[in-house]
Amino acid sequence: MATRGGAGVAMAAWSILYARAVTTFLLLFLLRFLQAQTFSFPFQQPEKCDNNQYFDISALSCVPCGANQSQDARGTSCVCLPGFQMISNNGGPAIICKKCPENMKGVTEDGWNCISCPSGLTAEGKCHCPTGHILGSHSCPGWSVVV
Repeated sequence: MATRGGAGVAMAAWSILYARAVTTFLLLFLLRFLQAQTFSFPFQQPEKCDNNQYFDISALSCVPCGANQSQDARGTSCVCLPGFQMISNNGGPAIICKKCPENMKGVTEDGWNCISCPSGLTAEGKCHCPTGHILGSHSCPGWSVVV
């Protein structure tokens, strides 16, 4: 009986070892396929972009603005440089800017039209409005007036 009991204990021990070996193998095998893919990419902060770049939120990086453009006040898009009007705007650098005529160096507040400015321009290319005056623009095909 002692022999049988010893054989039973030995079989139980082997059975436990076998079960652990199979479990370990399956865990190692399956973990290899269940692991998540990890990757990294360089992160740039919006404040680090140059004046001729904007921060592209989808790429988390600085992207160059197009010709005759600089970044907007928030740094997340591009705007036309002073003395240039916007011809097309599809966001980001996908805007097209055209130089204003010599006699109409200013642009409207929205940037779409060139206008003449009787009191000169600000650094941003907008019309300077003296204290006590109101700046208004009226556009008709072929002409633009500042009142």
